[in-house]
Amino acid sequence: MGPASGRCLATVLIAAAGMIIAGCSGGSPPVSPSATGHEAATGGASARTVSSPTPASPAQPVAPLTGLPAASTQAALTPAVAVPVTGPDPQGLSSADVVYEEITSPIRYIAVFQSHEVQAVGPVTGTRPADGPALSVLHPIYSYYGGTAPFIKVLDQTHVVDVGYASHPSLYHLGATGLTVSTSQVELAARATAPPPLFTYQGTQVGDAPGFASTGTWRVSALDITAPGLGTQKWTFDARTGRWDDVSGGPQLEVANLVVQNVPYKNVNLSTRYGLTVSSARVVGRGSALMLSAVGQTGSTRSGVAVEGSWDKPGIQKITDYVDSRGALVGFQPGPTWIILAPPGTQITTTPDAP
Repeated sequence: MGPASGRCLATVLIAAAGMIIAGCSGGSPPVSPSATGHEAATGGASARTVSSPTPASPAQPVAPLTGLPAASTQAALTPAVAVPVTGPDPQGLSSADVVYEEITSPIRYIAVFQSHEVQAVGPVTGTRPADGPALSVLHPIYSYYGGTAPFIKVLDQTHVVDVGYASHPSLYHLGATGLTVSTSQVELAARATAPPPLFTYQGTQVGDAPGFASTGTWRVSALDITAPGLGTQKWTFDARTGRWDDVSGGPQLEVANLVVQNVPYKNVNLSTRYGLTVSSARVVGRGSALMLSAVGQTGSTRSGVAVEGSWDKPGIQKITDYVDSRGALVGFQPGPTWIILAPPGTQITTTPDAP
């Protein structure tokens, strides 16, 4: 997901960066897939209680990253698989439970899968300094294609389970646009625990915005985001599905929740020898945020709803809290969530929903 113009940027800087990152990955990409060994995953404790979108028995298992009913208790205890993806035509993002969109050149997506298995996710890209801090609280199995020594050091200081290309080349399959991985094969390659819930969720109440936020909500039908130096990405709310759709010309996406998380970015060295730097999001701290979701109405119709508030993540082992202006946790709709890590200067416009 992202602006059409941002997806198509192809600069000498990125080409050189790709060669440097590939050089850190420990060999050439594979041509054919290969089976991996199996290690059983263990269950982890949940840090926050979430509700399902429809009334359910207390014993009904819930997928921790979507709040939707899980197929079984075993499915709810499955570890998360995280993959950084880039490129103009990314694969697999529509099946992710949570995606962090890092506004770099080109745009990167840190996709997290837990409730669905995906045969091909990619093109897999290298790790960046934002990945470990964003993912550590989920202790996921993390698949990536190389990275500089300082970037790997940042990753090693977190709780992600490293199954990068350098140590697990047989997991990576060469496709037309780059390397891809199967989330089921990645899951079998290492031992990890189930992720904690990241969000609180609305119940099944009806009304203007009960359960979403305690104050400051408004109905909204569309969202435009323009990051400095990039084109505009546009999301619209589909009342038939109760989902937000990316209509920017990129991959077909439908998500229950959108978060525009305003974060600082910092230039970090990619190569001292070649004088290359990249911009990396800083996801630990606090700042302002715009949260968009859906709210149930009388009958079966839905409306998009928005609230301005803030985010707070005091450390890499802490879950990010999204709160309204009164400090109350925002209640999202059960379903997938897309988090845009917006740099300073990003222009955000919402279109009010027609009465």
